[in-house]
Formats: sequence, structure tokens, C-alpha cells
Amino acid sequence: MTDNVHSASRPWFREPIMWLVVGIPALTVVAGLSTVMIAHRHSDTPVADEFRKEGLAIQHDPTRDLAAARLGAHASVAVNSTGLTVHLELGAAEQPRALVVLLSHATRADLDRLVALSRTGDGEYEGRFEALDSGHWYIEISPSDRGWRLRGDFSALPAQLELAPGQTP
Repeated sequence: MTDNVHSASRPWFREPIMWLVVGIPALTVVAGLSTVMIAHRHSDTPVADEFRKEGLAIQHDPTRDLAAARLGAHASVAVNSTGLTVHLELGAAEQPRALVVLLSHATRADLDRLVALSRTGDGEYEGRFEALDSGHWYIEISPSDRGWRLRGDFSALPAQLELAPGQTP
């Protein structure tokens, strides 16, 4: 009789079955939240170019590259750690008022930059940005309507680039 009274007066947290009933679901909630945090912090980045999926194959869309070739577009680019200048030749086509430059880091999407270049003269454009980290960079130059593009890449700063249609970095 004494044993029954003694076991009935034990506090709830001393019961092993209570820890199984509460502990396993609590650990499951913690593990699920941890999985969500890991997935959110290390998610894949989307592909930023003109690609489409046909069946199991991924196809590149060359429309903007062909438009640059039709215009006879050619650019000389000078890149330093905090800015860039572009000398653009478009043949007989009218020069755009502004250009958009996408600087994409080869391995770290969080370092990518979108820079607006303002026109400073006939075929001359200039833009500034925060200092670039070291590494391999891809550059894409296009007008604000994104009707055509010129692409290239560089690894060291300062860099002098000659961009022409159809170059694949």
C-alpha cells in the first residue's frame, strides 16, 4: 500500500512515459523548423538567361544575340573595382539614352549587380557601383528595353573588354 501512495505522489516530470509522449513530437517540430531554415538559406538560384525547357533538354534562346548582330553592335568596356565605362557602336542605329549592365559572379549569386549606365557623350556611357569582389565575373550589356545584348567575362580588375554579338562567356 505504501508503494502505491509513494508512486502516485511522484511529480509529472519524473514519469518516463511523459517524456516519450511530449519529447518525440517536440523534437520532430524542432527538426522540421531546422529543415525549413536550411532550405531557405541555401536555396538554388534561378537561371538568369533566356533558356527554355523542351522535354528533358534545355534550349538557349539566341533572339537578343541575333538582334545585336543585325544592329552591328560592338562595345569597348573598361571595368574597374567601382565603376565602368562603355564605348558603344551600333552602326546606323540610334544610340539608346541609357544602358543596363548585369554583372554576375560566376559562383555567388548574392554578389550579382544590376547597374544603370547614363549616356555621357556620343556612344559613351558610364556607371558606378560598390566595389566588386575578386573572382570570375560575367557581364551583359543591353538597352533598357532589353531588345539586344552583348556578353563577355573577366577575372581580374581593372579589365578591358571588347564585346561583340554571339560571344559566349
